[in-house]
Amino acid sequence: MGLGDEIMATARARRLHKSNGYPVCVVGRNGAPRWSPVWENNPRIVKTRERRCNVLASGGGAGRPYIAAKTSRAWRWKHWEREPGEIYLSDQELQFAEPYAGFILVEPHTKFAWSNKAWPIERWAALVRGDESRYIQVGPLGTTALPWVRLVETTFREACAVLARSLAFVGTEGALHHAAAALGVPAVVLWSEFISPEFTGYDSQTNIRHAGPACGARISCRGCAASMLAIEVAEVAAAIKAKL
Repeated sequence: MGLGDEIMATARARRLHKSNGYPVCVVGRNGAPRWSPVWENNPRIVKTRERRCNVLASGGGAGRPYIAAKTSRAWRWKHWEREPGEIYLSDQELQFAEPYAGFILVEPHTKFAWSNKAWPIERWAALVRGDESRYIQVGPLGTTALPWVRLVETTFREACAVLARSLAFVGTEGALHHAAAALGVPAVVLWSEFISPEFTGYDSQTNIRHAGPACGARISCRGCAASMLAIEVAEVAAAIKAKL
């Protein structure tokens, strides 16, 4: 369960809350309430079960709405009611981000370096080359910055605050692309054969994908690597320009 999943859960919580006005308690597979920092300040989600509340099973072994099944080698995806989630930032978080307003937030990294969702780091470097001052990166201590791109050390919520103050976002499918949708920030998202925007993407974003049916591979995949190599730097640069 990743941070992107926690953001997607807020869309489901909003739907439940709007259906009857009751708050939402998120539970894991064992039925116990669970909490994520992503949900801080969210008026729809409560930390403990109340006498009258909706119960949303999400994470903690309770499954994810876009996964139909999995084996040791692959996930099988399914369609669901996709819509942007919600992130409620505090005034303090937004004040933290104020000095970093007006940049393009770039996220060249994936959760794992070998990820089937990764675009070659050389292409990320080529994308920003010559325009490094327009870009900014965020991440925890130890995050590797692209050459000459400013890196701001952040928690995830602080990263979301910087994102909220950004002109646009560019990255691969992951937590920050979900955050961009939740915050209404224009985004360009790069997709491999691993998964498709039809399962975890948003129509408001520019989705670049040159691949066939989503494979869901949980092992290193040549098809995923080839599909990312099919995305050219010039294509991504043009998509960013169109968003600004």
